[in-house]
Amino acid sequence: MPKTNNFDLIRLAAALQVALIHAIAGLGVAAPASLRAIADFFPGVPIFFFISGFLISNSFEKNSVVREYALNRFLRIYPGLAVCFLVSLASVWCTGYFSRIEVSGSAMLMWAAAQLSIAQFYNPDFMRHYGVGVLDGSTWTITVELQFYVLVPLMYGLLRWQRLSRARFNLILGVLILGFMMINQGFMHAAAFHSRPFWYKLAGVTFAPWFYMFLVGVAFQRNFEVLRRWLAGRFILVLAAYCVLGWLASNVFGWGFGNSLNPVLFIALSTLAFSAAFSATALSDRMLRRNDVSYGVYIYHEPVINLLMVAGLGAYWMSVPVAIALTIGVAYASWRLVEKPALSLKRHPLYQHRSARLAS
Repeated sequence: MPKTNNFDLIRLAAALQVALIHAIAGLGVAAPASLRAIADFFPGVPIFFFISGFLISNSFEKNSVVREYALNRFLRIYPGLAVCFLVSLASVWCTGYFSRIEVSGSAMLMWAAAQLSIAQFYNPDFMRHYGVGVLDGSTWTITVELQFYVLVPLMYGLLRWQRLSRARFNLILGVLILGFMMINQGFMHAAAFHSRPFWYKLAGVTFAPWFYMFLVGVAFQRNFEVLRRWLAGRFILVLAAYCVLGWLASNVFGWGFGNSLNPVLFIALSTLAFSAAFSATALSDRMLRRNDVSYGVYIYHEPVINLLMVAGLGAYWMSVPVAIALTIGVAYASWRLVEKPALSLKRHPLYQHRSARLAS
């Protein structure tokens, strides 16, 4: 896979989509219907899962030493997450919220342990009266992502994927995608009847309902050369086709978007993301200078929204752009001070995130 691509830019766009949707809802802003419709057309979480499957499988194939793979994944997730949790706690403390409630030391330690291990979806009862009631609800996807990380070496080891011919690999992967796609659809349809029980919510933070999205990313990565011949440099055409399909899906078929994206739309969205990644491939580096602030935007936007709510700055039309601007600022600080130094410790990375003098 070429080292020059637009994945950093696409991930940032996906993170901003999630932040925008949450800011509009959390701050109680009456946003224009057209803005919501456009944002809904390009749901960020499915894009993240697709890109993760594409990049993580490629990374493991380039370096399948499990110890180094695990270290690299740890450095990608936990340093930024740990600092975000501490900064978010400090923001809550500054509002005086903890002085108005009783919190036992054991409850606080349980929350910290969950956030800094594999249960980022856990939100304690004592936080239910702060802001929207969840300090950083978006981090449930980190729990899912960590499961993907564990499954990658298991799949490659048990199924011996790297030794298979492309045809045999695609056959096995296709069967797995269809199987987990059915699980996804069963999970989505069950929401109308079982959305409240704890077991259903717990199932939603397992890999099972989302794994087909990750596997589609693996499939695109393993068939990269074929797909690049068809899709690279054709982003505008693919975007137009996706918009037509999205309009038909919404207005004719009644399909939904968001995390419950119909599988047909998800495949189309994945195709769009792939085409965007390999069209005008220098665009991301030119715009971002290899400053990957997408993770920071994703993990910090809800603490920022909550802080603005508690400060009484919600419900104003300017509160959404203020929330986005503050989030980007904090995310950039996180990237420069925490994430980038941590990523510099990775073993055999696919490419280094360093600012470089780019050709004009």
